[in-house]
Amino acid sequence: MINATSELNFLYRGARALAGFRARAALAWLRHGHVMQRRAINAYTSSHPDGKLHLGASQPLDGWLNSQILGQVPIDVTRRLPLPDNSLVMIYSSHLVEHIHRLQFERFLAESLRTLKSGGLHIVATPSVEKIARTLYGPDSAAKTMLMEAGTRFYPEPFHSEAQQINLTMRAFGHRFLYDLACMRAAGLAAGFASVECIDNFELPDPDLAAYVARKPPRWNAETE
Repeated sequence: MINATSELNFLYRGARALAGFRARAALAWLRHGHVMQRRAINAYTSSHPDGKLHLGASQPLDGWLNSQILGQVPIDVTRRLPLPDNSLVMIYSSHLVEHIHRLQFERFLAESLRTLKSGGLHIVATPSVEKIARTLYGPDSAAKTMLMEAGTRFYPEPFHSEAQQINLTMRAFGHRFLYDLACMRAAGLAAGFASVECIDNFELPDPDLAAYVARKPPRWNAETE
């Protein structure tokens, strides 16, 4: 998308990528959706009165309901979550919400609040516009070098600037909307959450989740809040 040659080429690239993803998602739903999905969710919720939902789970977490839209428990976060009211104590996703549109995210927040018990936590890890800007335009650091070196392969030019890296993060990889804390807080409070806070990536209130995040590559932490 960032290397589109015209508006038509931009639309073509986007349509092709979306069609490919939707085809894979439909195949996963045919294999594991409907009855199989319901059985997996019912089996989990019946044995875990204080359930925890891991969305976009490329690697499963023990004791959690692990969902990947292309995996064995496909849950589409742009639709009603197939979980009972007040059934979860924690929801976690990493690099997921930037792939859906802003209004879809607002509906997802409302759905997640419905499924959470009183006092439950919804932890969203996502590329942060604020953190990326701090990393790229702050003092030279290992984090900046890491992000810039990773982005060079996506551009044909013999140079790579901070603006190119920001455009890459915002417009590539199927990203739809990126957040900062102010935007996330406003959306969360509007959905009905009691508070929205920024917490350290490696100080999470669940030992299994903390251990999972500790295995993330350094680049993940350089752009994620």
